[in-house]
Amino acid sequence: MPFPAIGDIKKMRKQLDMTQNELARVSQVSQSTIAKLERNTISASYEIVTRVFNALESEGKVRKIRKSAKDVLHASIVAINDDATLAEVSETMKKRGYSQMPVMNGESVVGSISEEAILVKLRQGLSIDELSGIRVEEVMNEAYPVIPEETPVETVATLLYHSPAVLVQRRGKISGIITKSDLLKLI
Repeated sequence: MPFPAIGDIKKMRKQLDMTQNELARVSQVSQSTIAKLERNTISASYEIVTRVFNALESEGKVRKIRKSAKDVLHASIVAINDDATLAEVSETMKKRGYSQMPVMNGESVVGSISEEAILVKLRQGLSIDELSGIRVEEVMNEAYPVIPEETPVETVATLLYHSPAVLVQRRGKISGIITKSDLLKLI
């Protein structure tokens, strides 16, 4: 059985929400050995590496590793103020390569704006010059759903079926955003 890289021990342990002491106990290896393996400061024997990875695999089955919203979110959120013009929105979208973004009023999420919402106005007969000066609040769509960081990825996927993005919050403040492409990266 091929093992993951030794450098993955810490990442795997953290995904399982285990301490070094817990991993040491279940793998029957000392905590200091676990710490040295994680820092890559020792060359461990095959027997020790086998015990550690087998313990991680067993614990993974017991704890059923489940990814949550905090594991896939983008912490840097690009949003636009509700009093911005569509010209400003268009410039931000082009610069960042986004097709949609949340609309904020201070720290409150009040809606969302997308290329599609802007194109609808264009199809309604407005000229490019007229579109440029329209305020976002006049064109914006409903706000994206807001979920806690602990929300399972399966629930996020269901929400993304109905919404182009989901906002994630921690302690009442927006901490990140998840889009459909973020979930596809998990595959």
